[in-house]
This record gives sequence, structure tokens and C-alpha cells, in this order.
Amino acid sequence: MRYAKSLATACTTAALLSIVACSHHPARFPLADSTRANALSAMHGEAMAHAKYLAYATQAQQDGRGQAAQQFTSAAHTELSDHFAREADLIGLGGDIAANLRDAISGETNEATMYRGFANQANADHDTAATALFTDLGDDEATHAKDFTTALTAVTGPVGAATVPAGAHLGVVAITAGQAHSSGTTLANLHTAMQGEAFAYAKYLRYADQARRNGNPAVAQLFTNTANIELNSHFAGLASWAGLVATDTNTNLTDAINGEQHEADIMYPDYARQAEQAGNAQAASLFREIAGDEKTHQRAFQGALTAS
Repeated sequence: MRYAKSLATACTTAALLSIVACSHHPARFPLADSTRANALSAMHGEAMAHAKYLAYATQAQQDGRGQAAQQFTSAAHTELSDHFAREADLIGLGGDIAANLRDAISGETNEATMYRGFANQANADHDTAATALFTDLGDDEATHAKDFTTALTAVTGPVGAATVPAGAHLGVVAITAGQAHSSGTTLANLHTAMQGEAFAYAKYLRYADQARRNGNPAVAQLFTNTANIELNSHFAGLASWAGLVATDTNTNLTDAINGEQHEADIMYPDYARQAEQAGNAQAASLFREIAGDEKTHQRAFQGALTAS
């Protein structure tokens, strides 16, 4: 069974490619290990917020909540095109085309193994549908690893050694709102997997842009198409089964308010403090600026909730 029929996002991948304003410069100053780790953790959170808020926006639109839909969409764009992008620049995410392909191969191979473990756990939990979902996604990730491996051969091998695959194509589809269908460890695994898929989506869009800038549109297309699958198929199937999106927009707003408040008041200020202590003033300044943005998002979501 395939789960490529369950995500409605507020904008298409093509549109997102035009708003991912990544400068793609490597980190300009040496970063402490703690600063780098915190930035990477933050990037995972920003990617997840982006994907989740697009889904929340769609649900709000269906509920006739135009203001909430607009706030979700605006925040989603900021999380990806500003916060994720600038944190990626901070740590110098991405390199030359071959390095990015090697990273993708490693990531997809690890995810294929991860999904096999998740499928085994779901089977032990007698969760047949989740077992099938994890199994399908693991097979997809193995296919992605093969595609990226072929692309690496085409890039680094002799001329004509291989042709860069195009990757699969997938249209925008809808997440099903409602209660979670799993529980316990399997539900926790669904959430872990969602975060990984959202991060892969954001990272691959960046890698696609880097490949395009480096004059390899074929690799750029492979990264773009794979990113689209990670969001519009994998994240979607996981989100639907995990009950990520509530049918009540106010519930989604409350979740967003709580998340933004945590990032604005606790997480990013703590990251800024650690960066300052480590001598990474540039990173501290960025973390504080993003904390301010998250507080703005919190207030915007609160306004939409109050207006209901």
C-alpha cells in the first residue's frame, strides 16, 4: 500500500523553491560543538513547524478560518525561508554536489534501516496499518538511496558511466485530520519519522538550489522531486496516521501557540546564552532574533484564536 494520497499543503514545492532564500555560504566563523548542535536541533524544529503549519493552514481554510489560515501560512514560510535557511548558513549546511549526494545516500540508507525497526515495533504492537506504512516508507528510502548513488556515479565517474535519475513525481495531496490511529512506542516513532521527513524535505530543497547554482540541473531535479516525496507522501502518510492535525482549528492554534512560546521564551534564549558563552556572538545574535520572530508568531496565533 502506498501513502502518496494524503497531504494538502498551502503552497506547492515549486512555489517553495522560489522562497527558500538561502545564501549557501559556509559558516564564516568557527562554531563550538554546542552551538552547531543547537543550530541543527533548531533546524529540525523549524522544518517540522513549516510542514505542520502548512497542514494546519489547509485545515483552517476548510473550517472557514481565513485569518488563522493566513497566519499559519505566513509563519510556515518564515520558518523555512528565513529561520531554517539562516541557521543552515550558520553551520554551512551543504557543500559541493558530490558531498551533498553522499550525505543524502547516508541519510536515506539510515532511514531505510530506521523504518525497518519501526515496522518491527509496530508489528509487535499488532498495529497492522502502521507496519505497512513503515515498510512502504523504508522501501521508498532504499530506492532514494539507489537513485542518489546512481547520481553520484554520474557526477564523479567517467563520462557516460551513469545518468542522473529524475526521481518520481508527486502532486500535492491532503493530510487527513483526526485522532491518532496508533499509540505508545509506535505513535512516538511516527512523530520521530515525521520530523525526519520534514528535515529531509527542507535540506533537499537547499541541496537542489546548490546543484542548480553549480550548473547541474539534473541533480537539482532529483533533489527537488525527492524533497516533494518526503513532504507530500511520507510526511503526509505519517501525519494522517499519527493524528497530527486536529479537526478543530482552535486546537491547532493552541498547539502552535505553545510551541512558539517555548521557542521564544526558553529554547532560543538558552541557545543564545550557550552561544555567547562559547564565543559565538554571531550565532547568539541570530538565535535572539529568531526568538523575537517566534514571539511574534505566538502573538499572531493568539490573535487568531481570540478572534474565533
